[in-house]
Amino acid sequence: MAEEKQLEKIETVEAEVIDDEKVLKLKKPLSNGKSELVFDFEKINGYTLIRCEKASKKEDPSIAVQSLSQIYQAHVAAAAANVRYDDILSLNASDFTAACLKAQAFLLNTGR
Repeated sequence: MAEEKQLEKIETVEAEVIDDEKVLKLKKPLSNGKSELVFDFEKINGYTLIRCEKASKKEDPSIAVQSLSQIYQAHVAAAAANVRYDDILSLNASDFTAACLKAQAFLLNTGR
């Protein structure tokens, strides 16, 4: 009887399922040791996109189509992954390209 009461007190917690489409396993970890980036594009709002646009235009005023600019994509990727913009820029070329492609798919609504 005492064991049954003890078992009743155990609380189960559902595990969070992370969509693999949102995870980028890095070939080379960031300087802080992170070996993967998890992109949460659901938290991105208009304020975030405008801030990213202003920052990217400051770097390169000649950007014609923001969504196709790697500078803009890198800013959006950093915001979605909750890392610094410099962390995205310091990724090796294949990881950087993959991060930008995830942001581009979100921006152009071509992701799943």
